[in-house]
Amino acid sequence: MTHQLDHYAFKKKQIKFNSDIIIILENLEHSENIGSAFRLADAFNVNNILIVTKSEIDLKKISKTSRNCEQTKPYNVLSSIEQAIKIVEDEGYVPVCLEICDDSFSLSNKNFADFGKVAIIVGNERNGVSEKALELSKLHTHIDMFGNNSSMNVANALAIALYKISQDQFLKKNIIKDLEISNG
Repeated sequence: MTHQLDHYAFKKKQIKFNSDIIIILENLEHSENIGSAFRLADAFNVNNILIVTKSEIDLKKISKTSRNCEQTKPYNVLSSIEQAIKIVEDEGYVPVCLEICDDSFSLSNKNFADFGKVAIIVGNERNGVSEKALELSKLHTHIDMFGNNSSMNVANALAIALYKISQDQFLKKNIIKDLEISNG
């Protein structure tokens, strides 16, 4: 019979993996979505979260959704997308906007490990990422959707993107490690 694992049993089975991912949250309005991003950052072992906002963030609301992950994941609050993109590029990350646009490629059609370190940018719940982010990032990806709607909740979209990017990076790192072991 199959049994659900508790947190302690899960920790014993958990794979340790350091991703090369930064999340940029551009002008999110809902603290719950920011909290969800922190929880996802923990789940996928993201290196940092850059929160671009001109408003105050409500850490109490964020903490409820994040289950206190904002206390364990590094983050910075910035006032402009230009600052955020400069920071990630200076650290060797490739900024990639998660947005449906005329030159976006399907998330499923690229191997993100080929880009190296990735900074995934998600935008405002109503308006998506800004024109400035699209202009500065150069790479744009979207999630294939098959229903009537052309968008989904930003936290859900981020979860899908983080899964794909981390899987691509994980597979590449393990293939390289396996090659190194076999070549002795």
